[in-house]
Amino acid sequence: MKNRSFITGSGNPEKLRLIEESFSMLADSPELPDLRMLYKSSTDMLSEGFIWGDGWWIQNSFGFTMGAVPLLDPFWSRILQNSYDAFWQRIGDGRRIGSDNGVPTHPNYGYCAPDGSLGDCVKQSVGIVYRQGDGDVDSYDWFYEATAAGVLMEAEILLFDRRPEKIRAYLPLMRRSLDHIESTRAENGLFLVGPSANLLAPSYGGSPADENGKPGKGYLTGLSVTTAAALKRCAALCRMVGDTDTAGEYERRLERTLRALPLLLTGEGYFVKSMDPDGTKHGVYGADRYGYLEGVCNVDAAAWGVVGEDIARSIREKIAAVPGIRPAGILCNNYPHLDDTLDSYRKHSSEPHSLGWRSGDWVDGGCWATVEGRAVLAYLRTGAYEDAFRAAGVYMKWAEEYRQDAPMSQWGFNTNNPWQQENDDHTECKRPVSVMVDNFAPVTCLLRGLFGWEGDDKGLTVRPQIPGDITSLRLHVPVYFGGCAVYAAYTGGDAPLRALLDGREIPVSEDGTVHIPDALLTRGGEVCLVLDRSGSAPALTAEELKRDGGPTGDIDGLPEELADIYAECAAALEEENDPLRRAQLAEILSAAETAALRRRLPFDRHALRPMTDDKRAGILNLYDQTVRELYAGLKHRG
Repeated sequence: MKNRSFITGSGNPEKLRLIEESFSMLADSPELPDLRMLYKSSTDMLSEGFIWGDGWWIQNSFGFTMGAVPLLDPFWSRILQNSYDAFWQRIGDGRRIGSDNGVPTHPNYGYCAPDGSLGDCVKQSVGIVYRQGDGDVDSYDWFYEATAAGVLMEAEILLFDRRPEKIRAYLPLMRRSLDHIESTRAENGLFLVGPSANLLAPSYGGSPADENGKPGKGYLTGLSVTTAAALKRCAALCRMVGDTDTAGEYERRLERTLRALPLLLTGEGYFVKSMDPDGTKHGVYGADRYGYLEGVCNVDAAAWGVVGEDIARSIREKIAAVPGIRPAGILCNNYPHLDDTLDSYRKHSSEPHSLGWRSGDWVDGGCWATVEGRAVLAYLRTGAYEDAFRAAGVYMKWAEEYRQDAPMSQWGFNTNNPWQQENDDHTECKRPVSVMVDNFAPVTCLLRGLFGWEGDDKGLTVRPQIPGDITSLRLHVPVYFGGCAVYAAYTGGDAPLRALLDGREIPVSEDGTVHIPDALLTRGGEVCLVLDRSGSAPALTAEELKRDGGPTGDIDGLPEELADIYAECAAALEEENDPLRRAQLAEILSAAETAALRRRLPFDRHALRPMTDDKRAGILNLYDQTVRELYAGLKHRG
């Protein structure tokens, strides 16, 4: 029998199950939501999901994408790039407004952004929202950290794609965005920006309003952190295409950013959320004013390697020392509550619930999976393996319910999610099923973080970050780097780390990282990387690890309409030569087989919410509609 598992291994069975199921959510899971459910044939893009139509948000997709880039095959990498091209095609130029046709259907599409600005969300055939779109948008600054995140994600895509012609096409756009951010740099090296310029907005109110009620600007930590990560990667991209002058300029900007970052640290070695121009810090836990702990910028600093090991460790320790920021095992944006929102300033109030929502339900204390993915990366990087697996496991429990709420409310306990419109005892729920891109972030970041895949201008760096109770791990699906499929296996133990690439020993650095030069990773090829701490792991080949994910022909119980689609696509696949069209046909067949299997399995993995007839019907519709969307999307393949 051929291997249809995504991984095999030995050790802690719950951790291994979580890794297996995480991989399945990127492919063909009959018992969990999978990424294909977010594909929209109308745009050939991914979508936010749930009630948000075909919109795509930078802040919501950030965690997912930063984990997913190495894991997606060429077909899904193309779909992901299409999703961000929707922003690059609408990059601010100081002339156009957000509405595609120049006639805004909502005030949020009526803003004219400076050159290089990206924004909050894009809806195809409607336009782009250049400012964060909730609340008093007229009082907000441009969405600077979303722009930085957009550059960072594009840089990650390009570092793993590695085609010089593609890099050259995007670098001028990314330059405009980086210059847009640079225009806010103050003399102290920090970035001075106003309300709602942060991830996640609108939880940042800037600095206190003046006597006329106009909000002020502050030095936003997250913008420095995210921009630093983007500058480092963009410098590497410039070096890859021979633009050493721009690379040097970005490295000087990076150095200035990193020199200034300590201004935003507390004495305990974690970051505040922001600092006023007069030096007042927001986010010093326990202070009488602005005394909350901010989670987002802190985990990002550790996840992106913007800070050294000592600061990354002190951030982890501070989060662990404040139980209120993870009462349900997942990270709240902040704790105990924000007292520096625009409403707080205007009402001269330090009371909770100042965003019009109860603290713990939204961007004030809610738990966002897009942030949790980055927290998982931070935990793995600092050796907090139990934290990483616990957090990913909490979100997996909700995935088993087909309830990918974003955010999780009530400080992560999610006892009654406002967006699902459910009553207190859960006997009624108007929206019992939700699939959202945010909630794929813990999945992708766990999978990426285990091997610490990172690209630079020289090649691929691997850093095993696997807990000791996983004694062996073999991946039967590859990561993709420069068009090369890289299969990986790990064996734990107490011996010094060894690395074998297709049986050939390659060097391991003193810090436990393995660097694979570009020359060893041929585009279109396959290699197998073996990482061994046992001293006795055998060399392996890619062929030995490869998963069989091909069609089975088993569509028993599938509705006739979908069975007809299956038959048509199976026949077409036999004759098709175009790689992307073949890939989409294979996805249709897999989605149809998964939809059939879902019908034959019990709905018995639900410990958090009742499994009603309406919910069963909604779940089956997710699978069926996925087949229809993928089939309709063939029109984009010629």
